[in-house]
Amino acid sequence: MSVSPKLQLQQLIVLQSLDDEIADHRKLLADIPLQIDVRCAELKEKEKILSNAKEELDALQKKNKDFELEVQGENDHMAKAKTKLPAVKTNREYTAILSEVEAIKEKVSGLEDKELEIMEILEEKQKEVPGIEKKCNEEDARFQEYKAKKDTELDRIKQELGVLVAKRENVSGQLDRVIMQRYEKVAGSRDGRAVVMLQGSICQGCFQQILPQMVIDVKIGESIQQCSNCIRFLYWEEVPEAATPK
Repeated sequence: MSVSPKLQLQQLIVLQSLDDEIADHRKLLADIPLQIDVRCAELKEKEKILSNAKEELDALQKKNKDFELEVQGENDHMAKAKTKLPAVKTNREYTAILSEVEAIKEKVSGLEDKELEIMEILEEKQKEVPGIEKKCNEEDARFQEYKAKKDTELDRIKQELGVLVAKRENVSGQLDRVIMQRYEKVAGSRDGRAVVMLQGSICQGCFQQILPQMVIDVKIGESIQQCSNCIRFLYWEEVPEAATPK
């Protein structure tokens, strides 16, 4: 049994509405993983800051330990040099050992100054790292909550999309095959918009004026009309006029 053009047009309007919803859902399915990636990148940036801070702390601790060992080594060297003093037999030897001891003292003093500088920096870094770590942990908790919410949203959208696709298959199956082919062709060349409303004499797809006879035919709705400019299917819907202020 053939379906009247009027009913076919109604089905086309429903089909367009379904395709709009399907497109919106597919866009969300594409966008949400990107949104998660952005938040993940922000978290990784904070984790990188924490990692760098810990690496700096480790490097400072190692440097401080190296200075301690070097100071200890020079002090041992100085103590060993001093043990030679009682055994010297000439002033020349005595003076040479004293000079060596003084040189070691100066070196130790310089090392201790540097060690003190490192210790001050190390102390500041030790205070800084826990705060960075706390912020990083808080950001991680927020991200996990955000991701769980978005994953739930993705599941819901996928389910809704499945329902919409099933509805579309049902509606498209009721359309005349030739009309359905025309619809797919127009939708493919018009960014998914194959069915649009006619307002006055203006097509709401290309916003061009159409011929008066076509306006009449669209209003009657007993035949399927396509815009002569953009080839979109046209339908008429009464738009209530805005209330005139008293």
